[in-house]
Amino acid sequence: PKPRAVGELFDEEQLSGSDRVKLGTLVEHERFGRGEVIALEGQPPNVKAHVSFENAGTKQLLLKFAKLKILN
Repeated sequence: PKPRAVGELFDEEQLSGSDRVKLGTLVEHERFGRGEVIALEGQPPNVKAHVSFENAGTKQLLLKFAKLKILN
């Protein structure tokens, strides 16, 4: 398959739940608090988000496991 660009959106059927994020999405994580998605990498189901959290710095989270609440 053709590689996807960082930050490229995926078809809805390829992702589920909180995995539907894009660059700039504001999210909330139970442990890290509020943050903004600053980068995405990988292909479903192993998409990793780089999130800049207000009080916890930048974290890399595998979206299929991260329990993120989308705020915007």
